[in-house]
Amino acid sequence: HLMLIGIKGYEVPASRIPAANLVFLIDTSGSMQTPDKLELIKRGFAEMVENLRPQDRVSIVTYAGSAGMVLPPTSGENRAGILAALDRLSAGGSTNGGDGIELAYATAQANFIENGVNRVILATDGDFNVGTVSLDALKTLVETRRESGIALTTLGFGEGNYNDALAEQLADIGNGNHAYIDTVAEARKVLVDEM
Repeated sequence: HLMLIGIKGYEVPASRIPAANLVFLIDTSGSMQTPDKLELIKRGFAEMVENLRPQDRVSIVTYAGSAGMVLPPTSGENRAGILAALDRLSAGGSTNGGDGIELAYATAQANFIENGVNRVILATDGDFNVGTVSLDALKTLVETRRESGIALTTLGFGEGNYNDALAEQLADIGNGNHAYIDTVAEARKVLVDEM
């Protein structure tokens, strides 16, 4: 005898999803220049932005040789401003992920939404250099922020030098999830359908 069983998780109605405080942490180092990396990140996040609500807030932090704030916390209602910030991103320089994570978490903490979704979303090709921060210190930072209510999701992009081991470890420690995105359809699945 054969029996087919389908299991589906409970879908929370959109009206009951709490406000979100999202910090996009985007690797803009030189290794991100190929179309399956930074350009795919921009397309995926742009689709996600279309589903944001006025109560949601988005910030964009980038890192290469150093970390920088590209978009300060912005209401999901200002889609044009968020999309313009994404469009301005370009790749170049070395990788210093440690500084980027520190700035992203500081931004998430400063804009913390009580009883909301507070999350840093790291998008990288996995060529992750922690820079001046030790790996142990980085893991401790992620763990500490998790305990204060800020989760970490890691998204891997591109082929070749892709190494997801550290990204997966950080997502596990950060009470988040890890996904590898190699197509626009996969980006839509992870960033829109599973939002």
